[in-house]
Amino acid sequence: MSKLEIVKTKTTTYTIKQITLDMLTFNETYRRIRGQSRHKMFDCHACNKDFKDGDKISLIITDKGNEVVCHECGIEIQKELEVEK
Repeated sequence: MSKLEIVKTKTTTYTIKQITLDMLTFNETYRRIRGQSRHKMFDCHACNKDFKDGDKISLIITDKGNEVVCHECGIEIQKELEVEK
C-alpha cells in the first residue's frame, strides 16, 4: 500500500516600511524577555541565521508587524530602502 502525502507551501510577502539598524543586542536579557512570547525572534527573519550572544539585531517594521533581522540583512534592507526613495 502506498503512502499518500499532501505538501502545501505558503509564500508570504512582507512590505518593509522602516528599519532601525542595530537596535538591540542578543543576550541573556533578550532571551529571557522574548522567551516568554509566542514568537521568540531568536533568528533572523530574512536569512534564518540563529542569533548568538553579542549579535546586533535590527528591527524592521512591515505591513504585517515587526520582525528582527541580523546586522548583515539589515544593511542590505537599508540599502534597498534608500534606492527606492
